[in-house]
Amino acid sequence: MLTIFGFHTDDKLYRKHAQILQRSAEKFDINVQFSEFSKDDWQKIIAFKPTFIAGMRRDLKGPILFVDADAIILKDIRPFFESLQEDIAVHYINGTRLISSTVFINDTPNARLLMDEWERRQLNQPDRWDQVVLQELVDEWVEEKRITLNKLPPNYTFIFDTSRRTYGDSVEPIIEQLQASRDKRWIDKYQRRNSFHQWLMRIPYLLKSTRKIVGRHNVVNNRAESLGIDIRLTIDDLI
Repeated sequence: MLTIFGFHTDDKLYRKHAQILQRSAEKFDINVQFSEFSKDDWQKIIAFKPTFIAGMRRDLKGPILFVDADAIILKDIRPFFESLQEDIAVHYINGTRLISSTVFINDTPNARLLMDEWERRQLNQPDRWDQVVLQELVDEWVEEKRITLNKLPPNYTFIFDTSRRTYGDSVEPIIEQLQASRDKRWIDKYQRRNSFHQWLMRIPYLLKSTRKIVGRHNVVNNRAESLGIDIRLTIDDLI
């Protein structure tokens, strides 16, 4: 039985995103295990993501699917993922660059070894992007025939505001990445401004930066509403 898992920080923005993701998974009777960490703990732990995922692979039985907390599941993904026989499944943008926002890890000895090795390599290279370290490892082990790989179609790692330009209109999202990092940049800017400029930034559609954030929130809220999820993002969740 497939289990979706992930983590999020304890701020309002990511907590609400995680709630949306969890509710969307539950709509399709998918098991969900999400962990919450303080922002301080998350920033202090070296190789956080590989360590977390490797630990979950050791702890859980059956096939597991890591999904970034700021995603939403729009269709029943169980038939697809529960049919996979490969050790790991990830998407490569245009077939070349691995992205780790959706990572399927099967319940196989080689998959466990792969996750343990990702953790080990990341701990030895803490300043490198964990996604790059994972791609180097996966490509190396596939070439050596130590693991089997399924390259996920873009439907399962669909970025709400860029994938359409990359793949065209024929691709419909199944797991959609909603990119809360866009809001984090707005928050950083907001915190550096004086009180008057902060007031301006809180007015919807007045400033370009706020219009972009409101537009992203509208996408998130529309997706949630389409599944009957009564959780909404607003500017107040960022302040």
